[in-house]
Amino acid sequence: MADYDNTNSGTFFINDRKEKETHPDYNGKINVEGKEYYLKGWKKTAKSGLNFMSLAVNPVDGARSSSPKEATAAVNDPEPF
Repeated sequence: MADYDNTNSGTFFINDRKEKETHPDYNGKINVEGKEYYLKGWKKTAKSGLNFMSLAVNPVDGARSSSPKEATAAVNDPEPF
């Protein structure tokens, strides 16, 4: 039996361990170009009344993308950029 190639695919399940409103309604994993990510989803309603799902992904390997760091420049630098 050949191994299943799950590249560029994933699974999404109802979160049966949701304890708070902020916890995702759905969770799972997705593979994007060979890299594994945790996938989270929240059911939401737009102001117009349209239902939609908000998504978030985090790498499985634990590496978090950090927010951009502030640029450090000399205080007396005459150039603004």
